[in-house]
Amino acid sequence: MIRFTKSLLVVGLLASMAGCLPNNVTPETDPTSIENLKVDDSFNFKSTTDIQLNVKVSNPAFASEKFRINIYDDFPTVGNLIMSGFTDASQNLKLEFRVPAPLTEIYVEKINSYGASEVKKIATSAYVSADFKKTTPVVSLREQANSGLDCNTGLTKVYENYSGSLNINPGEVIGLKGTYSGNINMNGGVLRVCGSATNLGINLNNNSCEVYFLEGSNVSISSLNMNASGARIYNYSTNLSFTSGVAFACNFENNGKMTVNNDLDINSNGSFTFTNNGEIAVGNNMNNGRNMVNNNYILVKGTYQANSNSTNVNNCKLVINQNFIVNNGGPFTNNAYVGVGGETKINSGVKLTNVNGAQLNTKNIGIDGTIEGTGASKSTVVVTGTFNYINSGTPFSGNLNVCAANYTNSKPEWNAFFNCNNYIPTSACNPQGVGQPTTKDTDKDGVPDDQDDYPTDPTRAFNSYYPTASTWATYGFEDLWPARGDYDFNDLIVYFRITKVLNASNKVVDIKNTYIVKAIGASYDNGFGFQLDDVTSAEIAKVTGSSLTKGGISLNANKTEAGQSKAVIIAYDTPEPLIKRVGGSMFNTIKANGAGTSTTNEIVINFTSPLDQSKVAQSKINPFIFTNGKREVEVHLPNFAPTDKADKALLGTLNDTSKPGSGRYYKTANNLPWVIEIPVQFKYPAEKESIMDAYSNFGKWAGSNGTQYVDWFQNKPGYTEPEKIY
Repeated sequence: MIRFTKSLLVVGLLASMAGCLPNNVTPETDPTSIENLKVDDSFNFKSTTDIQLNVKVSNPAFASEKFRINIYDDFPTVGNLIMSGFTDASQNLKLEFRVPAPLTEIYVEKINSYGASEVKKIATSAYVSADFKKTTPVVSLREQANSGLDCNTGLTKVYENYSGSLNINPGEVIGLKGTYSGNINMNGGVLRVCGSATNLGINLNNNSCEVYFLEGSNVSISSLNMNASGARIYNYSTNLSFTSGVAFACNFENNGKMTVNNDLDINSNGSFTFTNNGEIAVGNNMNNGRNMVNNNYILVKGTYQANSNSTNVNNCKLVINQNFIVNNGGPFTNNAYVGVGGETKINSGVKLTNVNGAQLNTKNIGIDGTIEGTGASKSTVVVTGTFNYINSGTPFSGNLNVCAANYTNSKPEWNAFFNCNNYIPTSACNPQGVGQPTTKDTDKDGVPDDQDDYPTDPTRAFNSYYPTASTWATYGFEDLWPARGDYDFNDLIVYFRITKVLNASNKVVDIKNTYIVKAIGASYDNGFGFQLDDVTSAEIAKVTGSSLTKGGISLNANKTEAGQSKAVIIAYDTPEPLIKRVGGSMFNTIKANGAGTSTTNEIVINFTSPLDQSKVAQSKINPFIFTNGKREVEVHLPNFAPTDKADKALLGTLNDTSKPGSGRYYKTANNLPWVIEIPVQFKYPAEKESIMDAYSNFGKWAGSNGTQYVDWFQNKPGYTEPEKIY
């Protein structure tokens, strides 16, 4: 990478030429290179949405009942935790957090003082509300997803009120509106059904076939032949039915409501997955021979059988009126609730795994294999009838108990499993629950221990995360400021996760910034830090975790940087103690070089008094680098002001067009930045590959001021140029 080496004297001479900002910049909606990319003045390259959520609860079971509120990016059994809080019926809970721009919905979970939960799905927006008015947990489960498709746009042909056979070929996108009757033969292409179809027949003959039953459609299928396992079927209708049975042999995703009037079979040929995000009622038996994932509700009026070489994952509610059979080679993972009206049979050589407080309710049971419990929360098997048989080896293992009133255990080694002492609350996925709740509050902060992330610490109760509890976000820096760089944004790549620790009053006690120096595509030795724009140094009790080895950073007693009017924390003054290079130039940006390793580091900030969430919102955390050991040369996100230590004379020089008086910082004349924040663990460009060349839709996203391709950074087919990504 070519480095800017001109002296500050030359910078000053060039400032009058390079610091002029045009009155208007016309956005370039489909630029061919980063050099001619132009965006609107108001666009700051944000790939995120900042949300303020207002939560209201009503009708408590008793006057002082408290409720834990959790925010997830998907249904709680499968999603990532974003934030938690605590409230009661006398107040509105206000939570502030940041989510990726492509995330269109969040899931808000209310947990009462006994552990019973209710979930609401809320569309993302800057200001949103969730009002829990019911006195009992909602039985309806995961609310249906939206397809975002219709039969008016993006089609090659529409058939309305049509009767007769159709052939659909590769490249065609066909829509059905009104009424339709007949058979459809698909050799490729896409079919969208928006109207009504009775006794429909469909043949899928090519792996590229895609079928969509869209919202509002009403479809009954008499024949569905899946001759290509790579084909895909998506249901968003609440009125999809199969007049008899159906055997699935390709990818299927149900996001609506579906009825099968006889057997539902998932065939063993090919590699595909049957996914349920909605509700399915099966009139007779369900047999799985491949991959089944249930994220919502399946009712099987007959027997469910997990066959050899299948995978079975239940993330919510599976109700089986007759028998539940798990065969050798067909393991079953239960993350929520399985209810069986007949007999559960765990055959030899197979495991039924219950995870983190999952529950199996069955009338009778026979065990030749093993039932195990995994995770921190104990799972329970409830047997209301009899044990028909049980192997003498290891029928039970792990974090599990068995509640069986009609069974007398004769094996001392099984005594630890046989009891009814566990408590699992009812929830959106679990209509039964087990045991009686006990409310214990060890630290006396008003938050029950089982809802308290810090049950023995009265000053701490919950965690809030960005991006989530288990994922990473990314900062990408160019370090030649005020000169323009090559826009690979890999001069420094930092993966990070912000954890805010809240007390029982929903105020912030600590901030933990966990980070990894992932890549350095630079010859400069750059330091990294961040400013809390609405916090002073005096509001911080102490900072721990900084790596300062060069001696050039002056600190206050609390380890914030001295001489600053706002709280500034220097994470490191050089990255070298935090990484291990393996030779070659740069660090993890040149594919031909070996991959270096990095340590995971954590900065912890303890506040003198708990702060309102708004003072430390993600939008007020201001990251920056200072370049090549020069503390006065700072590089920040667009429109984030520098710290007091920065040399303000550099603003508006060379390619920078900052205007502090109008709140404009760190932008070129075309409004391009030197730093970007991406809400995922970003697969960054390789050395000297511009981000626009590596990510095909970056330019379209920026040129549209962030309204199009909001998911530009995701590693989807057609979104990236793999050879240009490290």
